[in-house]
Amino acid sequence: MKNRTRAICLLFVFIGLFSVYAGGASASDLMIASFENNGHSDLGTDIGTWSSNPLDTSQGCTIELLSLYGVMGKGSEESRVMKVTYDVSTNGPAFNGFYIKLNDMDLTPYDSIAFLIKGDPARGFTTKFRIEIKNEKGERATYDLSGITDDWKMISIPLQEARNPGSVTDWTCMSEMVFTFDDMTCDNKEGVLYIDNVMVSSKE
Repeated sequence: MKNRTRAICLLFVFIGLFSVYAGGASASDLMIASFENNGHSDLGTDIGTWSSNPLDTSQGCTIELLSLYGVMGKGSEESRVMKVTYDVSTNGPAFNGFYIKLNDMDLTPYDSIAFLIKGDPARGFTTKFRIEIKNEKGERATYDLSGITDDWKMISIPLQEARNPGSVTDWTCMSEMVFTFDDMTCDNKEGVLYIDNVMVSSKE
């Protein structure tokens, strides 16, 4: 009986170590968009595209869900990701992108926003773009991202950087997360990016 109990304990220890090694989400992580839910976020909210000038067909952003193999941390396993095709190569000012509705989400318990991303080497891609987080008051925090490559990597945005100096005064009712491509920021004016597992995390 003792040997059986010891074997069961060792099994649970092994499972715990495997979970840490595999990089699985902890209990303090909350998945916002795994792109496994037929076009909706894991919160049940809408995901969509936007453009600064919908009448200008020379610019724009489209999104689609597709299955890829070898996403970071998943080895040869198949995973659904979001393919983002953007174009800001028009002659005039251009900016567009996509959004994830947050449904008045309270972000005060969380320390960071993270997601997986890679560029398409065949189609080209920007190595930098902008993310905004908005609340119901219309306040927004802006982050400039860089260092994107054609390999999967985890991007982590510390929320503390936005809380000081405080462009957003109320983090208890966040309305949406917006990914923005604009002609001033993007170093490649058109291309394709792949994004997966958008989440918020806490150190607690």
